Amino acid sequence: MISTTAPVQPPATAKRRPVSWRRLAWVTLRQRRGAVIGISVVLGVFAVYLLIMGIIQNNAYAAIAACHPAAATKCHELAQSFGKYWGGGAGPVLAGGGAQTVSSLLFALPVLLGAFAGAPLLAREFESGTFRFAWTQGAGRTRWAVSTLVLPAVLLTAVTGAFTALFYWYFRPFLAIGQVSEMLPLAFALLGLAFAAWTLFAFAFAAFSGTLFRRTVPAMAVTIVVYIVLAIATALAIRPHYLTPVTEQGWNGGPSAGWVLSSWVKAPNGQVIGSGDIGNVLVHAPASVANSPDPNAFNNWLIQHGYTLWQSVQPASRFWQFQLIEADWLLVVSVSLLAGAVWLVRRRGA
Repeated sequence: MISTTAPVQPPATAKRRPVSWRRLAWVTLRQRRGAVIGISVVLGVFAVYLLIMGIIQNNAYAAIAACHPAAATKCHELAQSFGKYWGGGAGPVLAGGGAQTVSSLLFALPVLLGAFAGAPLLAREFESGTFRFAWTQGAGRTRWAVSTLVLPAVLLTAVTGAFTALFYWYFRPFLAIGQVSEMLPLAFALLGLAFAAWTLFAFAFAAFSGTLFRRTVPAMAVTIVVYIVLAIATALAIRPHYLTPVTEQGWNGGPSAGWVLSSWVKAPNGQVIGSGDIGNVLVHAPASVANSPDPNAFNNWLIQHGYTLWQSVQPASRFWQFQLIEADWLLVVSVSLLAGAVWLVRRRGA
């Protein structure tokens, strides 16, 4: 007897849908909540301090802003007193060493935030072996790596950008009185876009190093060393050449002039003279000039006797141009490093 029953077909295997980006983001935040809390506490402490001191300093600066005319001796002395009291740490205990000390502490913050937040992201997964489990949960290597790296990078950049705005407000009186220029290396790295851009770079390099070495501590150590070297090289050799410096006759020694890169003196015959020759000229200057309390007395005397004073300077008006240039190349490097970390994850054997 011939059977007319059709053969039973095996059920089709349902294709697993990949985990959504929203769920991946939620898992990433849950896994990194310790780092999120730590960074929030560190920046929160600094933010509270800057807020309190900013209110006090801006109230004190109001007296200077109300002083007219601004070029009057009394206004100048008032500004100098303010800068020395609040900027140099002569103020109350709450001032904690003044704006100079605060700036120095904040200067180290980007590399510390970036190294501690970025290095463990993938390195810890490789150290513990949990990356194998993560790759079997429907996310895949690429999606897992991208969600692990990109979301923390965006959040860290946004938070440090907002923190920079608070520091700019706190630091504004010292810029207004001309005590410091925005273009000088220490101030430049803490204002505008640079602070967030350098933090992102430290994070990206730490994440890349963690993926490359698969160890957290070596990645953090390498990140700190590379960051310090690059920051110094940028301040001394790269940033001065973002735009062609302006050559000016006369010495404007105040910070409002911007960033003075070099200065020199030309004799009446047009020859450039060195510091030793200037010392010889000073020996022949009248005692009233050599012993004058006016710091510009000798310069004025040189000008009167046919000498010309020159300086090469990056003007303060170029501050935002320089900020955009530096932020742009740091962003390109950071994105390349994060892409490199994802590429290393894709090539790594399970």
